Amino acid sequence: MSSRGLRLAWLVLAFLLTFPGASMAADAFAVRGIEVDITAQGVAAAKEQAIAEAERTGFRRLLERLTMPADHGRLPQADALQYVRDVAIEHERSSAVRYIASLTVRYNSAAVKKLLQGAGLKYAEPRPRPVVIVPVFRPIGTGRALLWDDPNPWRAAWLAQGSGGLVPLAVPTGDIADAQSLPVEKALAGDSEALAALGARFRTPDVLVMTAMVNGAANAVEVTATGMPGVMKPFDTRSYPIGEAGLEAVLRHAAAEAAQTLDNAYKQSNLLSFDRAASMAVMAPLKGLEDWLAVRERLGRVPLVRRWEIVSLSREEAALMLHTLGEPEQVKATLGAAGLQMDWNDGFWVMRLKGTP
Repeated sequence: MSSRGLRLAWLVLAFLLTFPGASMAADAFAVRGIEVDITAQGVAAAKEQAIAEAERTGFRRLLERLTMPADHGRLPQADALQYVRDVAIEHERSSAVRYIASLTVRYNSAAVKKLLQGAGLKYAEPRPRPVVIVPVFRPIGTGRALLWDDPNPWRAAWLAQGSGGLVPLAVPTGDIADAQSLPVEKALAGDSEALAALGARFRTPDVLVMTAMVNGAANAVEVTATGMPGVMKPFDTRSYPIGEAGLEAVLRHAAAEAAQTLDNAYKQSNLLSFDRAASMAVMAPLKGLEDWLAVRERLGRVPLVRRWEIVSLSREEAALMLHTLGEPEQVKATLGAAGLQMDWNDGFWVMRLKGTP
């Protein structure tokens, strides 16, 4: 290897050691908002029973979150307590014999995945990069769109939604840096440079503008999804009747449904098939260190690529061995969605950054 190639390899090694992963993905193994209401002989016994019930309820929700609906009838019967990492109380109230609370239960991710793998069930790993949600709200009777303004009930609905699914959601808090990165006018115009600047603050290229507008009759909310090219979208446009529930409840429902739809779409194309493990020899043409870092970052977005090894590395190309789960066409499609184009070339795959020759 040339001296320039060695220098590149050392720079890459340093990058591998210092570049942190996205921590948000761990939230996929936390189940929030588990409501319990238990009456027993005393409040201590009621609380103990409530926590045990929450652990069982959350465990079932978690297994269903990770797997496809067609497999929910085959989910393993296991003692939820063995998989619990910790329990947090969101809010609680009690009497002498009654305990009412909303709880969050976090589960051991490695143990849960081992359980599903042992049961022969396909499941999806959490997405390693978040999707940044930009919640633009257009209230009735005004032409002014709200984004970083306070109050913005649509942003409040997304903040209440949290990030507990397979697709981590990052909702900016609306500080000065957020407002400077993306003014509401540029969000509505789909300004790619401004959207990318906001995404860079969360170390992701995926920025989704969710616009909620109350219609002229004030009886429905129209929700539209736009954003960066190639970003995951739950839908293009969807309408939600307001009815007796009220605007805030409808906005919370719309945010929850959009988040669930994102999860389902992601899960559909990222199921891990452990009986389809394979290795793929890949050659990636490069134009220097910047290209290599982009390839590495995009590989990190694809859970079907379990790990990869550098066979050789120079300024002009990288020879890699990808260790994958799933059918080759499925792996190819998920790499394509991450911005890596795969083409077969007489015994090995050529992997190019999309948009490069």
